[in-house]
Amino acid sequence: MKSVGDLKAMRAEVSQGSKLKAISKKKQDLLGQLEQIHLPKVIVPKFNLSAQKVAQGTIMSICGGAIGYGDTFIWNNINLSVHSSERVALTGRNGSGKTTLIRGILNDPKVIKAGHWNTPPVKDIGILDQHYETLSPDKSALEIISEVAPEWSHAEIRCHLNDFLFRKNEEISEAVKNLSGGERARLSLAQIAAHPPKLLILDEITNNLDLETCDHVIQILREYPGAMMVVSHDETFLREIKIDKYYGR
Repeated sequence: MKSVGDLKAMRAEVSQGSKLKAISKKKQDLLGQLEQIHLPKVIVPKFNLSAQKVAQGTIMSICGGAIGYGDTFIWNNINLSVHSSERVALTGRNGSGKTTLIRGILNDPKVIKAGHWNTPPVKDIGILDQHYETLSPDKSALEIISEVAPEWSHAEIRCHLNDFLFRKNEEISEAVKNLSGGERARLSLAQIAAHPPKLLILDEITNNLDLETCDHVIQILREYPGAMMVVSHDETFLREIKIDKYYGR
């Protein structure tokens, strides 16, 4: 027959065991909740400036300029300059000539120009638009970066892509045409970061981007070291990438 002391000890052990089981269950519940929490991935981009340092002084200037098509000018009296590391937003309603101005800067043969235009060579201008036209649809992320930086080893390309959240083998070997819009946006910026141009032109790149991808784009553009010209109606986006001045009609 068990003594009163033995019974108390047994009850204490049962109670202690129940408490430990309750604690263990709470711990498992908390771990399950943590696994379901979506922690946003942060991009900390690195820009390769070994081949070409960031340009200094005035990158581009247009004095008394005009642009148009055929024999008709649609925008006259353009006076615009962009200096080293300056960020300029082109403003104006749709159809006001912003895209035509960009085409003029890129020396599009369909655009007629007048006035004095001092612009960088096209090879020193990077263009990023909402359709990601600089990406060859049948090439992989690995192939695209290797074309921009042929001197890089496979490991260096993987490291660069890793900075832009391309971390799995299937992500870097997948054809561009099979990538999501967010992945194409990040790859386009990885392409630019591998060989930064003297002037980066952004044309309505936030159209159709989800919030997370837009945040990634902002993270990258905040760190971009060169001059930038931006066409966008998204005031929040322009504020987040720290636009220096506005120019428009």
